Amino acid sequence: MCILSCKKQQPSSFEVAWSYNYKEPAEALSLAKTAPRIEMDHIILSPDGILSVLDIEDGKLIWEYIFSENVYIKSDEFILDEQSIFFKDNTNHEVFSFDKNDGSLLWLNQIPKEVHQFSNDGIDDEFIYLSGDGAEIFKYSKDGSYIDEYDLIRYGIDTDARSIRIFNNQLIFSQRWRFTEDCPDGYCGRIISIDKETEEVLWEYRTDNGGFIFEPILLEDEIIYAGVTDGPGEFVALNATNGEVIWKTLGIIGQSYTLTDSMVLVNDGISLLALDKFTGKELWNTGLAFGGGDGASNIGYLNGFVYHAHSGRLWIVDGQTGEIVHTEERSPDGSPFQLLAVSDGKVFIQTFNALYAYTAWE
Repeated sequence: MCILSCKKQQPSSFEVAWSYNYKEPAEALSLAKTAPRIEMDHIILSPDGILSVLDIEDGKLIWEYIFSENVYIKSDEFILDEQSIFFKDNTNHEVFSFDKNDGSLLWLNQIPKEVHQFSNDGIDDEFIYLSGDGAEIFKYSKDGSYIDEYDLIRYGIDTDARSIRIFNNQLIFSQRWRFTEDCPDGYCGRIISIDKETEEVLWEYRTDNGGFIFEPILLEDEIIYAGVTDGPGEFVALNATNGEVIWKTLGIIGQSYTLTDSMVLVNDGISLLALDKFTGKELWNTGLAFGGGDGASNIGYLNGFVYHAHSGRLWIVDGQTGEIVHTEERSPDGSPFQLLAVSDGKVFIQTFNALYAYTAWE
């Protein structure tokens, strides 16, 4: 394990290129849950009750949409396609669609019941899928028409969908439940696939090593990557076609994780670790000082370096060795670093007051 003493001594190349100050105070749940999203030459954010789209080069505002009072984005990720940004509001039970280019409101519709505010919703070529707070998934067409409701209780467990992914004809979702007859130890999770049209079960994966709570299941090259967030811990790679286990690594709590070409990078709350993407073997494990990792602190990977906010600081780690190469103690405004995104030679980091674009470490 690499610890703080192995930090390399080299000049910092990590400098602020531009910053964007929020117009309203950041709302805690939006700030902690929804990371900025990069789309082509734009970056999307909404920590302050305003949906803002900025130019990635200079941080200038392209458009914004100011929501009514008490409306905040609390989902773990934006859902969007080439034309639109979709957004659900659990306060007023509404779903919005905005034109991605100019921010105009395309449509607004009611949601029949309460939605799950910390879920990762789904999208395919025709529909969006929103996780309800009472073990259901709401299906809308992209023109705003309400289509249907999937009743998840019929699949044997009375709990909501935490993450939704679409693969061909499959609607795949993850769940977590505790202390039921079939989960006496209290840490159970399931990833289940149903047919989008017939709603029949296609395959199911269960574990008693923990529940799938906050992080989205990741789907890449017909493989699902998913980590539990409580219990003894595990990280698993599944064949998305049939649910068969490709590999499983035990003892890992996946507070947040991301994929590179060859690795799965995981924040387990007290350290960063890298798993071989094809075997699950641990490649390195780097403990972070000051303790108390944030479950919402995501991970960025750019040009061989790993970026992660932990306990208010920003850590930069060598992706090959796990060595800590730099620690940014505090943001320019003094508030803790939060969620981030990486692209185009820059690292974009939210704080309580602003979004900062840093030049990437070299």
